[in-house]
Amino acid sequence: MKIYILIAITTIFFLACSSSSKSQTTIIHSENSEMTFSNQLEQTLTTINTQKTLDELFASVNKLKRLSALYPNEWLSEYYIAFLDIKLSLSVVDTDKKLALLKEAKEKIEVLKNKENTNESEIITLDGYYYYSKIALDPQKNGQLYYQDVIGAYQKAKTIDKNNPRPALMLYIFQYNMSKFVGGSNENICSELEQIALMFKNFIPIDKLQPKWGEIELKQYQEKENCSQESIQN
Repeated sequence: MKIYILIAITTIFFLACSSSSKSQTTIIHSENSEMTFSNQLEQTLTTINTQKTLDELFASVNKLKRLSALYPNEWLSEYYIAFLDIKLSLSVVDTDKKLALLKEAKEKIEVLKNKENTNESEIITLDGYYYYSKIALDPQKNGQLYYQDVIGAYQKAKTIDKNNPRPALMLYIFQYNMSKFVGGSNENICSELEQIALMFKNFIPIDKLQPKWGEIELKQYQEKENCSQESIQN
């Protein structure tokens, strides 16, 4: 089971950074180094694609933390720490470790909210994902507590950037799961997923290091609902 979880996590990061044939190097910060923040972040994210164990993924989080400490004015390292913390919280078994990961993720998100020159829509989407993960930790206890936080965050992120496909997708996934939980159904599922797929197709990030995740989850839900191959490809 763990290997499938690892594949899912690392594949998501494959979409979050461009593939590179360059050899990976250790993050270096010295007077003689010409490495930029972008170079180092790209290498770290690309390395994550090769991870095969949870321990390796945790080591990658530590690399991102060192990068964040070296470049405190940059926001993407903080973003990916929080993102990976949330993903790992859904994968590890130990409850205390889950709670620690989510606590750190929330701290990073709050820091990001106060940084300048960030992508607010992406950060608020991540906040919604955090609350979604809190519910996943204990649905009976946390479902009612955080339901509005999830919905509110995704809707706010959509308002900030109507072209961002991630809050649209995550809101759909949350509402889909809630509907299934209470025995509901939606005859327009494939149509709605196709609209989100079109958003992903048309979305152009500012640069290659910006968040790009979500298309894998989208295709999983299209396949789960037996949407046509034509819809999946659009």
